[in-house]
Amino acid sequence: MIDYLVTGEFSRIQLRVYIILAMWVVMVMAVCMDLWAGVNSARARGEVINSGGFRRTIGKLGDYWRIQVMALIFDVIGSCIPWYEYPYASMIVTAAIVLIEGRSVWENERAKKGNVAKLPAAIRDIINCTTAKSAEELLKKIKELDDGQKAT
Repeated sequence: MIDYLVTGEFSRIQLRVYIILAMWVVMVMAVCMDLWAGVNSARARGEVINSGGFRRTIGKLGDYWRIQVMALIFDVIGSCIPWYEYPYASMIVTAAIVLIEGRSVWENERAKKGNVAKLPAAIRDIINCTTAKSAEELLKKIKELDDGQKAT
């Protein structure tokens, strides 16, 4: 890299910068895919969606960002070595992050298709009853549905 600075051949440096930026974009995309899968899984299970998942995602991005900066430092040091052509550390770290997030997406999909997601809506409503009044209202709804089915 020092040779490129001395000779003014900035296209090689520019290529490395583009590769590193692409790795960071891929990392953000992987984390966003995990957030999307988590929200879809929670909806399928009938869970309330709140800002907790978004806060965890932002925290995860911060953690991954610090790891990526450490890889960048390693790449800058490595660029002084003649055979260290590309930002290998950033590529390896990004691949590891994508694997971690891919596994998380896979786990969310399994949870979405699990037995909890297959529960009928009435059972989920029964589980979510927190007061006697909400339980009474639910029983009325069930009775109305039952009476409607008997009439037909």
